[in-house]
Amino acid sequence: MVAIMTTSTLETPRSAPVFENPPVPPLGGSTEFSLDLWERIRDRGISPKFHSGYTADREGRLDFLTGARAYGLELVDLDDPDAIAALKMMKPPRNPIQPQQLQMVDTLNADFDSQVVEVPRRGSKTTTIFCLLSGRCANRPGYQVTFSAQSGVAGSRRLREWAGRLDAIQPPDDQELPPWLRGAKPKRPPQAVALFGPDAVPTVEPKSRGFKIMRGEVGKGIYWDNGSTMLVLKPDADSYRGEAADVSWLDEAQEIDPLEGAELLAGIVPLQDTKEGSAILISGTAGEARVGPFWEFLEQLRKGSPDMGGIDFAVDDTTPWELIEDIEEAMKLVAEVHPGIGTLTTMAKMRKNWAKLPRPQWAREYLSLWPESFGVKAIPAEWWENAALAKKKTKPARVAFGADIKPGGGVAAIVVAWRDSRGVAYIEVVEHRVGTAWMPERYGELSKRYRGSTIAYDDIAEGKATATETARMKPKPRLRVQTYREHAAGCVQIMRDLERGKLKHFGQTSLDDAVDRAAKREVRGEQGVWLWGVEASGGDITTLVAATRALRNWDQWFANKSNSTTSSIITAGD
Repeated sequence: MVAIMTTSTLETPRSAPVFENPPVPPLGGSTEFSLDLWERIRDRGISPKFHSGYTADREGRLDFLTGARAYGLELVDLDDPDAIAALKMMKPPRNPIQPQQLQMVDTLNADFDSQVVEVPRRGSKTTTIFCLLSGRCANRPGYQVTFSAQSGVAGSRRLREWAGRLDAIQPPDDQELPPWLRGAKPKRPPQAVALFGPDAVPTVEPKSRGFKIMRGEVGKGIYWDNGSTMLVLKPDADSYRGEAADVSWLDEAQEIDPLEGAELLAGIVPLQDTKEGSAILISGTAGEARVGPFWEFLEQLRKGSPDMGGIDFAVDDTTPWELIEDIEEAMKLVAEVHPGIGTLTTMAKMRKNWAKLPRPQWAREYLSLWPESFGVKAIPAEWWENAALAKKKTKPARVAFGADIKPGGGVAAIVVAWRDSRGVAYIEVVEHRVGTAWMPERYGELSKRYRGSTIAYDDIAEGKATATETARMKPKPRLRVQTYREHAAGCVQIMRDLERGKLKHFGQTSLDDAVDRAAKREVRGEQGVWLWGVEASGGDITTLVAATRALRNWDQWFANKSNSTTSSIITAGD
């Protein structure tokens, strides 16, 4: 018997158009919602490493089935070859729903206002969440979802992927019309008859599929006839202002810069203020550093926080690296933790990927193993304590400055640095204040007082805007752009100087706090290159970043040079 879940005999307070008038009729067999089939398929999947528990929410399961059917997925008995074959014979072919998808659904239907999902690559994470949320939109009038991926481009690409599948299963409404009636300006019927023949005249109006997809940059997303929406937004706080949501979903969140992610999360939280039962949902695979909102949510789940819901398929953090370097042992590990093996991907592909990818990347993407060397405190407490001086030293005439602004412009810092004749470095916080409006004037004061000095800054976002404003001043403060590679070299130098006892500071609270919160953040795509980042608990590290820029500025342009006003020094706006 071919067993497939349908809703023909369900007693539910909401109508489910996708089931009442499905684009493809049910395969046959049982006409009842089979709780036994659902849980039997769900429970045959591998167990997640961390989990907030399942909930048997009938309404939520119907939502998922609604979205899944619209996307070309059907719940059939995976042990019934006739059912699987029947799906493949459909045009376009349908796919069976897999155990891990039901595990995710029964997890996400629980009542949490914060949820997290981590699944290795090829585990059907994004598809499952989309089917669940789109099903809620179809069944719940006025339901609102916001979606962002790691970038605006990635979000648009994901929408195109969803739209392509939805269009294949349920063609757009005008596709049911003859060619001359499609589009914004249809041809006149007589002309159409001449072109296509009299038999092409439609006898019935096309039925609405229940939603429209907007692919343009304005209002990008999916709009249901019942007033529900799934908006695709750029992953920045400004894009979320003025919106409201029942669910705010961030996908591939491990790719979002940790500092920008913190600002983004701060922009999303108010969306839930006016929505009863609303939630923030973050999903992804293991990232390059244990920092950012995704890791913060995961850490709460792993610690068993009662306020965090979610599911995490991951290898044990204590797994010896030697096992990952051995292909046979690595395959045993992936078979234990990857829910897509044998359903959406194969062990043969895992072997090929193991051979092709750098081992750390393979472990992140297919074992959900986060690197231990990054994301933990970067500077040992004893190094920093040993570098503290009881009182400040008088600054020499020749110094270098560095500046940093926290993403979003909420706080900024300026730090001065120099070295003495023995090569010992000194760093001191000059200014650490809220906002950025004060910075151009302070730049001018420092440039006037310490003639020949320069101020190193990062030429992106708030840093660039502040430099542009500074360029209009007379006389122009002397600013110098510092690239991320130059800054990365400065981070390494700070660590070396601390370890060797060649760096001193003056026990300033803002700098002490920044060092206490600083972690290493690996630069994506740059093997071994890292910058300062914020540990999982968050915080402000602008003084440490500014200090690093200042000391690198000194080492590059001032150390062992008799003339500090060389041609390499630039002014703002040059």
